[in-house]
Parts: sequence; structure tokens; C-alpha cells
Amino acid sequence: MNSILTASVTVIIPAYNAENTIISALKSLFEQTVKPEKIIVVDDGSSDSTKQTVTDFAAENTEIEIEVITQKNAGASAARNNGIKRVNTAYTAFLDSDDAWHPEKLEKQLKAFTDYPKAVLVSTSSTVKNSFSNTTKIVPYTKLLIKNHVITSSVLVKTGIIKPILFNEKLKRAEDYNLWLKIARYNQIVFIDEKLVFFAPKRTFGASGLSADFHALTLDEIRGFLQLFSQGFINFGQLCIALASTCLKYIRKCIIVYLT
Repeated sequence: MNSILTASVTVIIPAYNAENTIISALKSLFEQTVKPEKIIVVDDGSSDSTKQTVTDFAAENTEIEIEVITQKNAGASAARNNGIKRVNTAYTAFLDSDDAWHPEKLEKQLKAFTDYPKAVLVSTSSTVKNSFSNTTKIVPYTKLLIKNHVITSSVLVKTGIIKPILFNEKLKRAEDYNLWLKIARYNQIVFIDEKLVFFAPKRTFGASGLSADFHALTLDEIRGFLQLFSQGFINFGQLCIALASTCLKYIRKCIIVYLT
């Protein structure tokens, strides 16, 4: 039997009523050229058979340790935080229960950490983008303030960086963006512009779901920026840039909705 190439990575999957999609997400982790050491599935109070589905899969697939934990329904941020607190590996990754990874995703991200020794977080592009430069680059903080270039299902981050911060559970939307800005303020993040994450169809603009409710999303982005300013993560000039960019994006989305 050939040895399995693994890395000190734990993947956290928040799952709510995901019995129809979670297996595809899990299989994409088992198909990695460099496999994670552990997977933590956090069942966020599902009313379907999500937990049993994962438990059955874990019993039949033992190459990677799968831990299933349950909590009362509290949202994806609380589920991810619950998982982060249990991570003992050097790196933490995230995958939504209805998304999947390209087989070489983890391998390419680990290489990026070697190529960029100061990096603490590496993200990638996904199927929501139509063209790719196939390059790897550092994301300047000012650029991240204008647009969120970090997709949660693509993130590979050093555990020691994210554990003390965690996701802001008071924000229902844009809480991931808020966290990436906190991390990037004093640390280097890197972006691989390759299609390494496969998104569920709901992720496109105008679809259903929290991200599609752009009115509420904009308000939570603004709340997040104001919190970052009050906590010293951004200065007044950066706050103005962030708010102006958010308002322009909001106006653009309103025009698109109106015209369609």
C-alpha cells in the first residue's frame, strides 16, 4: 500500500441541513494530492440526517480523521469558531458544506507558504470568476479594503494567527471579510489566481442566501468597518476608502437589480 502524503492541516466544515451536499465536499478533501491531517464537521443544529451521513462516510473512509461535533443552531461563524478552538495542527482551512476543492488546492497553497515565508494566510480564486491570471501575489491591505479578495472556502491560514481572533459572531454577514481585514492589518496574505474552489450555484449574484441579500450585506460591511476603526485596525483615511468603496458597490448592485 502506497504511503499517503499528508500535511499538518485541519479542515473545518460548518454544516446545516447538508445531507445532500456534504459528501461531495468531503470527497474533494480525500482526493487532494496532499491530504489534510484532520477534518472537523460542525453540525449547526441540522434537522436532517447531516450528522449520520458524515458519520457513515467517516466509518467507510479512514485515511483522514473525521470528527463530528454538534451545536445548537447558531450560524456558520459560531460553527467555525467552535471548530477552530479544537484545532491542534499548524494550519486551519475552511470549506463550506456545498463547495468542493480542486485536487491540487492544498498542495499549491502549501507551496505558496514556502515561496512567501512571511505569509500567514493563502487564498485562491474560484468558479465565480471567468478569467484567471494563474499567478500568485501578495494582496496589499488597501486593495483588500476596497474589495474582499479572500473566499472563505479557499482559506488556508496559520492556526496560531486565527485562534486568538476568531469570527465575529455578532455580524450575520461579511463576518469573514471582517476577520480577513483584521489578519491582514499586521500580516501578509497571498492570493493564488487559479480556479481551485468549486462553488455551489447559489453563490452567483442575485441568487438566494445571505450573500444574495446585498442590502443587509452592505449594512454589515459598514458595521464591520466601523468596528475595525474603533478597535484600531484601520485609520480614518482607510475607513473613508472602505465606506466609499462599499457604497459604490451597493449602488452598482442596485442598478443591476433594477435593470434586470
